Amino acid sequence: MATPQLRPLGEHLGAEALGVDLSQLDDDIFTWVRRAFAEHPVLVFRNQQLGAGDIAAFGRRFGVPRKHALVKYRHADYPEVSWLTNVEEDGKIDWYGVKRATD
Repeated sequence: MATPQLRPLGEHLGAEALGVDLSQLDDDIFTWVRRAFAEHPVLVFRNQQLGAGDIAAFGRRFGVPRKHALVKYRHADYPEVSWLTNVEEDGKIDWYGVKRATD
């Protein structure tokens, strides 16, 4: 794996983490990610191919994830992973989801 690098995203927004595959994190790379996150509260990891299990494992490396308050937004197998949606199960628009996304 290449040495990770940070590329600024604008003057104040955050940074893009280059050379990091979140599905293949070892302890050294995670230490780098943790330090980068401490300096740049917005980190972008482009072109990641992560399943719910990978997302849950990444989140657990930071501590105990907080589950979404509404069970319907929790992933069935990984409840610490939440669905972001504005569409109800019946295909109708979830106006509360739209409001949450725009607030």
